[in-house]
Amino acid sequence: MGSETKLAAATIILVRERAGAVETLLMRRHRKSSFMSDTFVFPGGKVDADDASLEAAAIRELFEEAGVLLVRGPALDATARDAWRARLNSGEVSFAAMLRELHLEPDFARLHAWSRWVTPSVEPKRFDARFYLAEMPADQTTSYDQKETVEEAWVTPEAGIARHSDSTSGFRLPPPQLRTLHEMHEALRTTPGLAALVAAADARAGHVAPVMPRFADLGGGQMALLLPWDPDYSARGTGEGVDWQAENPLGVGPSRFLLEGMSWRLAHA
Repeated sequence: MGSETKLAAATIILVRERAGAVETLLMRRHRKSSFMSDTFVFPGGKVDADDASLEAAAIRELFEEAGVLLVRGPALDATARDAWRARLNSGEVSFAAMLRELHLEPDFARLHAWSRWVTPSVEPKRFDARFYLAEMPADQTTSYDQKETVEEAWVTPEAGIARHSDSTSGFRLPPPQLRTLHEMHEALRTTPGLAALVAAADARAGHVAPVMPRFADLGGGQMALLLPWDPDYSARGTGEGVDWQAENPLGVGPSRFLLEGMSWRLAHA
C-alpha cells in the first residue's frame, strides 16, 4: 500500500441467535457524519491515542456507540454501564481510566478476526479498518448513542441484503458492510447457527488480508468498485491498489460493486 495517511480503525460485527436465526447489529450513522453518513454500519471507529491495541479500540467503540461492554472482571449492572458510558462519551473519562477504576480488562477472547478493509485512495478521509466478529452478551442490551448513531437494527444477513436492495427502504449499506453480510450469509447457508459462524471466523483469521477497492469506469455511465480478486482490478481499476494472492480462500464470489442510483450492488465480474 502507498504512503498516504490512513487512520487505523476497528469495527465489531456483533451477532446473536434468535429463534434459530443469526442476527447482526447495524447502526445508522448521523446524516451529518463526515464518513459514511446516513448509512447502516457495524459499530466502530478510529483508534484513539490511548488505545492499547486495535482490539481495545474495537471494544471501546462498541461500548461508546452501542452500550455493549466486552470485559472481564467485576460485573456491572445496566445502570452502572449507562453511567460510565455517558461519562466516556462526554469526554469526562478515558476508556483506559474507566477500566482501571473498575478493575476490568478488555475480553479479547471474545473477538474473532473477520476482515480488513482500506478506504479507496480517491476518498479524502481514509481508514485501515479491522473487522472482528463478537457474540452479544446475554445479559446486556444495545442502544444507539443518539450522537454518532441515530438508529439500530438487528437483521439476519439475508434480510439486511434484501433491505439494502429495496431502494424504497432507506436502508443503505456501504460496500464493506454489504460484502460482510454476503460472506456471513454464505457461511450460514453452508452450516447454520452462531457456533458455526464463529468457527467460520476462526477459519478465516489466518487469511485476512487488506481489501482496498479500486474505482473503474465500465462505460455506458456504469461505475464500479473492484475488489482485489476481480479480473479487471489491475487493468481497469484506478487509484492505489493492493496485491492479492490468488490462493487466498477469502477472495471468492462476487468481486465488484456496481453503483445503481445512490446504492452499491454486489456483483460478479
